[in-house]
Amino acid sequence: MSRITLTTAACEALRADEVIFFDWHVTGLCCADAGEFSVRSLRRSRLPRRARPLGTNLVYAHPTAWVHLVELPVTIDCRPLWRWRRFTTDLPPDAGLRCCLGRPVHGR
Repeated sequence: MSRITLTTAACEALRADEVIFFDWHVTGLCCADAGEFSVRSLRRSRLPRRARPLGTNLVYAHPTAWVHLVELPVTIDCRPLWRWRRFTTDLPPDAGLRCCLGRPVHGR
């Protein structure tokens, strides 16, 4: 099961009608599974129908991103950037590609 943790800053930055969404971006031409994910806030009403929950009702993921994240411990933080909110994770920047290529994410 997913071990997603939101920092206090991330919880406070979310508005009442928002959730965190891990989106999937295809980066490979030969395989639809090669890609990376991004994290952002999204109004609950704008969640894609195929979005899957990640252990809490505040975090959802694209089905392909969900496969890579469901077993990982992930901490989500929010860092304000002027007037914008920037949600970040403690995952390595190439986590999606590492998983696709069969390489461990956290040295496992």
